[in-house]
Amino acid sequence: MNIKALITLLVLGSSSVAMARPAAYSGQEGAPSVRDHRAPAPAPAPAYDGSFRNPPPFIPPWVTLGTERRMVNGEMAFRVHPSFGRFSTLRLQTTAGKSLIYQVKIQFANGAVQTVALNQYLTAANPTITVDLDGSWARSIKKVTVVGRNARGSSFNVQAF
Repeated sequence: MNIKALITLLVLGSSSVAMARPAAYSGQEGAPSVRDHRAPAPAPAPAYDGSFRNPPPFIPPWVTLGTERRMVNGEMAFRVHPSFGRFSTLRLQTTAGKSLIYQVKIQFANGAVQTVALNQYLTAANPTITVDLDGSWARSIKKVTVVGRNARGSSFNVQAF
């Protein structure tokens, strides 16, 4: 028998033995994990039953102040009725396309004005821009003016919380 054939036989024979019996002993590293699929699935989380013991998660109620499809002369304004309430956060959320928002001017009911320079795009990759309102309490908003430009077919919502 040739020496090359003997070496090949030894190498192939030892590798097939290793493949036939991997680390199958429990407690060894690399041991396969065995899962009993006959066990019942875990019970789903209980639904809200109306009691105070299991309350539903709190979801803040965002109020839509308006939707804009086209900015005229680079800006658009939303008048906010006092019945909408008091807010502490403003959010611009894209609904389609791409819009470049330069700045947002918020006029409060007492006449004070907050101007926030953003210079951000509203796109599918960046769908929301959040603006915290001045003050440590909720404030009544009179008007919101968004300055920027948007592409054809794009639109976004102005929401407050």
